[in-house]
Amino acid sequence: MPSVSSMSCARPRRAFHCLSRSVLAAPIVLVAALLALCGCSSDDGHRDYARIRLLNVSPGYEALDLSVSKNGEDNDIVKFQAVGYEGLSDYSEVDSTAYDIKVKRSGVVGTLTTFVDEKQADNTHLTYVAFGALGNFGMLKLSDDQGAADSGKTKLKVLNATTAGNLNVYLTDASVDLDDATPQFASVASRTSSTVVNLDSGTYRLRVVLVGDNTDVRLDMPNLVLQSKQVASLILTETQGGVLVNGLLLPQGGQLAKNHNTKARVRGAIGIASGSSVSAAIAGTTVLTGAGVGVISNKYLQVDAGAAAVTLKVDGVVIPRDTETLVPGADYTMLFWSNAAGPQMSLISDDNRISTSAKARLRFLNGLSALGQPTTMAVNLSPIFEGVPVGQASDYEEFDAGADYQIDVADTGTNTNLLTKTELTLEGSGVYTLFVSGNSTVAGTLRKDH
Repeated sequence: MPSVSSMSCARPRRAFHCLSRSVLAAPIVLVAALLALCGCSSDDGHRDYARIRLLNVSPGYEALDLSVSKNGEDNDIVKFQAVGYEGLSDYSEVDSTAYDIKVKRSGVVGTLTTFVDEKQADNTHLTYVAFGALGNFGMLKLSDDQGAADSGKTKLKVLNATTAGNLNVYLTDASVDLDDATPQFASVASRTSSTVVNLDSGTYRLRVVLVGDNTDVRLDMPNLVLQSKQVASLILTETQGGVLVNGLLLPQGGQLAKNHNTKARVRGAIGIASGSSVSAAIAGTTVLTGAGVGVISNKYLQVDAGAAAVTLKVDGVVIPRDTETLVPGADYTMLFWSNAAGPQMSLISDDNRISTSAKARLRFLNGLSALGQPTTMAVNLSPIFEGVPVGQASDYEEFDAGADYQIDVADTGTNTNLLTKTELTLEGSGVYTLFVSGNSTVAGTLRKDH
């Protein structure tokens, strides 16, 4: 009998070709053992593997590692290191067996998430998609082994890798009114994926809107190209503001096409002394018209991102303002206030990304120009935001969803109570701003931003 080391696996497509005739005459048990030792395939002389890769579209985690360990074993093998934001790794081979798939922030010991007992099969391909803001990490996976679409057709699915809500996805001609159209992908929930839809290949206008409100457009992209016979995934990803979305196209087995939102959202709030009338515009869009102290816009308006000219009139007098830079996908509050030097404006970045259904996020916006002092906000008698300067906003804090909250606002220097609001409800997944303003009388508006 020849030794195992002398066996050849070079002759293709003959059953058990790597064994000599004398071995084929041996008992089946011995044949199986020798096959395992030589590592040969029973068909073509090559070992079969599964192949996996990692896509990082998580704005909260800018570099990610992925490791695998055989189920029940503590032997993590790092497959991908420091995959950056909007980065896509190459495929890496793994044996066809069950694994625990672990994803970590690069350089950090703790695991963000684990897929337990992930069964990897011969000759399969998977893309693991990492997404989510800081503290809200998630993972979805894509099979990259679907059959090609027919000629003139595209197979497409949508991944909603955001917390922006349930979204409708429309693919239409450029001039079609959404009220006259039906979404190809209806009510794709946050952090889930749709089923595959067969579409005519071609160039489409892509619009993503909030379910139930076709005026609430989260993405408007004029030229999305779907190719004949293509299989692809449209991945909706989170932006800085948490409401607008980006649309990334990932062909099966291919490279990522990045389609970023070109808009920002802006609203106005007035803390200038009582009696003043304020009109304001940014990037050519009117945000406020003849509004008085205490006003905070009911809704955000979309404007082109980038360099944005600001126009400000107070009591009919033009107040020169510098050009502001708006980040694509960001939300902003233009807070108008005043001090001894006259009317001022603060462009405040808003983070409207929602938390879990059990939590609400809240911050404090200080427009108390008449006081001119830092203020403190307490929730249920506990100081949460301390020493917030006039014209500025606090950070966000999370609170359990519920009713009967009490909010108190006080002068930080004297601890004099300025405002009390009781029986307030903070809804789960809600994002709130308490805006305070006024002169002799302090007013507070609790605005639900998302």
